[in-house]
Amino acid sequence: MKIEKIDIEKLEQGAWVENIPEMGELRLKTRGSNNRDWRRMQSKLVAAIPRQKRLGALDPDEFDRITAILLRDTALLDWQGLVDPDGKPLLYSKEQAFEYLTNPEYGRRFLTAAIYAADIVAEQREEEMGQDAKNLLQLSTGSSDTDRKSRAG
Repeated sequence: MKIEKIDIEKLEQGAWVENIPEMGELRLKTRGSNNRDWRRMQSKLVAAIPRQKRLGALDPDEFDRITAILLRDTALLDWQGLVDPDGKPLLYSKEQAFEYLTNPEYGRRFLTAAIYAADIVAEQREEEMGQDAKNLLQLSTGSSDTDRKSRAG
């Protein structure tokens, strides 16, 4: 296995993630899972669980509760493409995010999407982030190097 550096700045500051499986046009801006604040808070939250419950595997509901708190407080920064039942865009707020992360009436789709986005940012290598920036530049100018060369020559 080749060891490669991750993009620490994106891990700590955040990046937009799109093309989240089964989430349509939803884009999430997240810091990477396991960023500095995540690890500190995770330690505190796990330590607060009574010792008897910490032995062995954590209860799945307890694990989901801790994950939702970590996402809300240390990872999820913004969203785009999330709409209410009437189709109106929803503005990001920590309170609304926590509702979507924890309310069983919404299923686990948003929780799963936020975990996915935070993991993508956490694991993205420096070279991939550079390629993403180049791709965004090409999309914003509407051309590629090949297109520019063919138009120029």
